[in-house]
Amino acid sequence: MIEVLVVCEGQTEREFCKTVIASHLATRGIHFAGTLAGKAGKKRPGIGTWQLYRKEIRRHAARQERHVGMLVDYYGMPQSWPGRMNAPNQAIDNRGQYVEQSLREDLSELAGRFHPCVALHEFESLLFVDHEATALSLSIAEGCFDEETVRARGAELARIKDGVQDHVERINDSYHTKPSKRIDELFSAYDKAFGGIEAARAAGLSSLHAGCPWLDRWLRTLESLGKNARDGNAPATEKPNTP
Repeated sequence: MIEVLVVCEGQTEREFCKTVIASHLATRGIHFAGTLAGKAGKKRPGIGTWQLYRKEIRRHAARQERHVGMLVDYYGMPQSWPGRMNAPNQAIDNRGQYVEQSLREDLSELAGRFHPCVALHEFESLLFVDHEATALSLSIAEGCFDEETVRARGAELARIKDGVQDHVERINDSYHTKPSKRIDELFSAYDKAFGGIEAARAAGLSSLHAGCPWLDRWLRTLESLGKNARDGNAPATEKPNTP
């Protein structure tokens, strides 16, 4: 079985890897788990310096048969990360992919074993993929079972998604309109670590796979590891289309 260990930006991303993605990849012969950057007992959520992440990735990759992934957000990424300063010059839908390629180039010695994922904005963008599942799941989580309220919340989520032509990664105009803030406005008791994960599970990985570009891109790379292991080939990585 192929092992993939993912260095995650936060606890929610780590739980998402464990709860939503791991079982899917297990059917393809891949053992998939997440961790946070830092030493045991001193691990801290949140995106830090590239030097910290780079050190962690290299440490985990010291086991030659292990693949190492990374799941972080572009939005809060420091400008010092490879590719981040020039990424705004790319088309918006290519920015995460552009940084991913820059990160792979900076760790070229891990070619074929390092699989970064840079989500354009935050985890909550996933919750807009299936507005009905999210509205129902998050309403139930806070003890709301009123059908009219659930429908109204679902309609508002759909309206926000329609406003970006169904490109959920683009739901972010400022700190006050980022995906998590919009979720907070609709669901006063929203708990990212629990409610967000349960809503993602309710939507189902196949829907998230199809409806969120960053997740689709990453999952296809990870899924190919199982196939390539059976075929004896090295996995391919995508390069962004630059203007």
